[in-house]
Amino acid sequence: MMRIGLDKMKKRALTATAVVVAGVLLSLTLSVKQVSAEPLRVGVYRGVISALIYVANAQGLFKKQSVDVVMNEYGTGVMAVSDLLADKVDIATGAEFAFVLQSFKHPSLRIPAAIWTGSNHDLIVRTDHGIKKPQDLKSKRVAVVRGSSMEFFLYHYLIFNNIPAGSIKVVYLEPSEMVNAMADGTVDATLSWPPYTSEMTKRLGAKVARWPAQSGQDYYIVLAVKEGFLRKQPKTMERFLAALSEAEGFVAKYPDRAQTLLSQRLGLEATSVLEMWSGSRFGLQLTQDLLVLMELEAKWAMRNNLVQSKEVPNYLDFFYFSALDKVKPEAVGIIH
Repeated sequence: MMRIGLDKMKKRALTATAVVVAGVLLSLTLSVKQVSAEPLRVGVYRGVISALIYVANAQGLFKKQSVDVVMNEYGTGVMAVSDLLADKVDIATGAEFAFVLQSFKHPSLRIPAAIWTGSNHDLIVRTDHGIKKPQDLKSKRVAVVRGSSMEFFLYHYLIFNNIPAGSIKVVYLEPSEMVNAMADGTVDATLSWPPYTSEMTKRLGAKVARWPAQSGQDYYIVLAVKEGFLRKQPKTMERFLAALSEAEGFVAKYPDRAQTLLSQRLGLEATSVLEMWSGSRFGLQLTQDLLVLMELEAKWAMRNNLVQSKEVPNYLDFFYFSALDKVKPEAVGIIH
């Protein structure tokens, strides 16, 4: 009798344990399904500066983190952020300047991390149109993308070289349009970035000169998201950054392999990728310099009537620190 009682107790204990284990396994299965059920739509600027995202995707690092990423590619960060606001993507990449312009009307926007910083804006000028020095830009037609970091750096370039802003004619074009506009002489100069600057110098050769245009100030490529997304999927944001952090390690350890990957993925010559790589710093970060730059850009946008506001937003409220604090706390340099 005693033996039978003990056997029954063991069977009940084993049954209870099996139920608990099954429950845990079911919970984990459901958790994985919840992570991958809704694809994460990422609006990516199509360029070398988005290397961390391209590398993470190609190396299977998003899948490793149980994040199902669907990438939509854009010619400018402005377009990517616009689609974020239209709920066509969940995360957008773009220069911090595009974020600043939208921040005045959309206080629910957040930056969980920057993924790149550097200096690659150049002024390409038609020397055969009489432009030999910066002051020769007066009365000339200069192309930029409306509401972009190009426009911000152009005006600071003019100030740096004592050129009245009203003395040039600004022409608003998309980057892909600038190459032909420069080639056919529709514009005399353009402030742009690779690969467009490289293509212009390749096509026009001795007819153009190339001048650095950022006056010593780096800019950033940031991730932009909506606050609502972060409330609903904070773990997804952490997993996404974790994948990018692994990609950062890959890029640092195997730069040649990363460059080859980008060359093939973007259809660029290896020399073009290498040129764009120079002056680039790939890595997750939230720095005090980024915060200060955004405040400067906001003031400039207000002065130039790009936004309708009398006050600069408090950009500390626009940063989402939680995910990067958990994934890579040493990359957070903003006191909060």
